[in-house]
Amino acid sequence: MIEVEVLKKKDIASYIDFIKEIFDYNVDSSAIEKLIRKNKVLIIKRDERVVASATLEERFEYIKNQKFYYLSYLGVLKEYRRRGYATKIFEKINELVQENNISYLELTSGNQRRVAHYFYKSKDFKIKDTTVFVKFY
Repeated sequence: MIEVEVLKKKDIASYIDFIKEIFDYNVDSSAIEKLIRKNKVLIIKRDERVVASATLEERFEYIKNQKFYYLSYLGVLKEYRRRGYATKIFEKINELVQENNISYLELTSGNQRRVAHYFYKSKDFKIKDTTVFVKFY
């Protein structure tokens, strides 16, 4: 059975390993502790190892007067892909959307992530006509 749970402090070390493997980011536990205070980090574990995860940040669109979730850091370890883990995470997200009066879910995905785009479209996501600009300091 696949169980989605919220990341707890006891799982931070495993989550750090997961982030390193999936995204190649070096993160420390204090950053993750801040992350889980302000966001919902959903995880799936196998043998106490985090194998799938997604982060939900609740945001508010003031002009439209709507709450929404921004989804980030969605990933599944390579050896666990195509087993329904990401779909299970989206089922949990849909529950949270209903419980928390969320109007929509938004995410950003790189142009090269074609398989991910196919997956998002299968979950009824629409491509927003936009270009992302960023300026680093």
